[in-house]
Amino acid sequence: MTVPDLPEPQRHVGNLIRRAQQLHLSTWARVADPDITSTQYSILTILDRLGEASQRELGDEADLDRSTIADLVRRMEKSGLIARQRAAGDARRNVVTLTEHGAGERKRLAPLVVDVQRELTAHLEADEVAALFRGLWRMLER
Repeated sequence: MTVPDLPEPQRHVGNLIRRAQQLHLSTWARVADPDITSTQYSILTILDRLGEASQRELGDEADLDRSTIADLVRRMEKSGLIARQRAAGDARRNVVTLTEHGAGERKRLAPLVVDVQRELTAHLEADEVAALFRGLWRMLER
């Protein structure tokens, strides 16, 4: 069957991306963690790499808008994964850091993230996995 032969909405890339995201979310919850989301894991890895970041820098790094990152930071702080404090000399800026608990969760989740990716792509050949990654990356670069 070719793409034009598929019925709507199955022949649309957006529909496939939505369905793939649903598969990712359910696989993540089952394999990695039902409470810490993949987006929260991204924040943990960014803070692990940077040491500290403003909420704006976190949003830019994770490609999240201001209201989403503000809500995410609030929830992650409440669960003890990160700490937030006002920046010295700029009361409008929050500086976010990993807590010991957050660093431990990042380390615990790292191999599980690999398992999630492995499970999501298990039925694909290596060249198909590479092509999928490249195609998605190029789509997001525009």
